[in-house]
Amino acid sequence: GKEAALFVASGTMGNQVALKALTQPGDEVIAEAGSHCYNFEGGGLAFNSGVQVRPLIRTRGVITAEQVEEAIRPENEHFPRTRVVVVENTHNQAGGTVFPLEEVVRIRQVAERHNLLMHLDGARLWNACAATGLRPEDYARHFDTVSVCLSKGLGAPVGSVLTGPADFIAEARKARKRLGGAMRQA
Repeated sequence: GKEAALFVASGTMGNQVALKALTQPGDEVIAEAGSHCYNFEGGGLAFNSGVQVRPLIRTRGVITAEQVEEAIRPENEHFPRTRVVVVENTHNQAGGTVFPLEEVVRIRQVAERHNLLMHLDGARLWNACAATGLRPEDYARHFDTVSVCLSKGLGAPVGSVLTGPADFIAEARKARKRLGGAMRQA
């Protein structure tokens, strides 16, 4: 259900490219404390994008709209600019917890009120769909950008796909190139 897409080598690269294209150095990204982009991407958000993560602690990996609203920084020169909310579905560190669609919708409403972007680390999105009976686009429509792993739920040997608006994918293509991911074979 997205306008454009870009092949990347891994889920980590998908998240890193997405957040690089969505942020500026000094911005802040809200994510659950056990999320992949915060814990398992080698400090890539700080290294590649110059952004910090505002980790929210929640049982079984599901943050709430109220937590997101509370974590948004006020406009002030002393604070980083809150820019993106990241949701991981399914949540790896939480044993494959499916992020409830109803909470995604509530978080989206908060994001819209505060002019924030939303990124779905959908590495295991097909697993969430198998568990709920929902379609990938049922989740994806609430996010500006979505990364899905071909090597997880679909069992492909390698790769992920980053999706979003065409202008975002044009920026993401540049970020992918800078990270060494412009594979002619793909």
